[in-house]
Amino acid sequence: MDAALVLFARHGFAGTSIRMLAEEAGVSQGLLYNYYEGKEELLHAIFERSIEEIQEDFADASEAPSPEEALTVLIRSAFDTVRARPDFWSLWYQLRAQPDVVAGLGERVGEWAETILANIEALLTGLGSPDPAVRARLVFATIDGAAQHYVLDPANYPLDRVGDELIELLARPNPPPHAEASP
Repeated sequence: MDAALVLFARHGFAGTSIRMLAEEAGVSQGLLYNYYEGKEELLHAIFERSIEEIQEDFADASEAPSPEEALTVLIRSAFDTVRARPDFWSLWYQLRAQPDVVAGLGERVGEWAETILANIEALLTGLGSPDPAVRARLVFATIDGAAQHYVLDPANYPLDRVGDELIELLARPNPPPHAEASP
């Protein structure tokens, strides 16, 4: 799986052959087929393992003593996860542009995203956000966008500073609702 992850991230899913996978893993193609029916099954196994690892990384947020601290832990954990697993995230961002491949991964990918979104929404509800469902989508999109930018240019993207700024923005008291303009 590790060899496949590196090759899929480097050459893309479509650009990686079974022969390349076997060579990178140092096994024969026949032995590879003893473990996986094909590269689709291998990709599925990579995602299952990665989803479990990511859920473990985010579990610390649920143990934080306050919603503020939990949100901080969640954001920092998200960015630490991206930094620790750049090949997985590079592959994920490539695959998102291929809906047929993502669909082949099954419902678990959608469930994974919904779980993360629900956790963010619950934290924002605890912080008293006036519209936690919308703000959760904004926070999730911001984390996702920052992670994607980091994966594209890890040497130059200020991931920690972006995380600090996001935490600071979310820690600010909610602004009052917009007053209607007079006619």
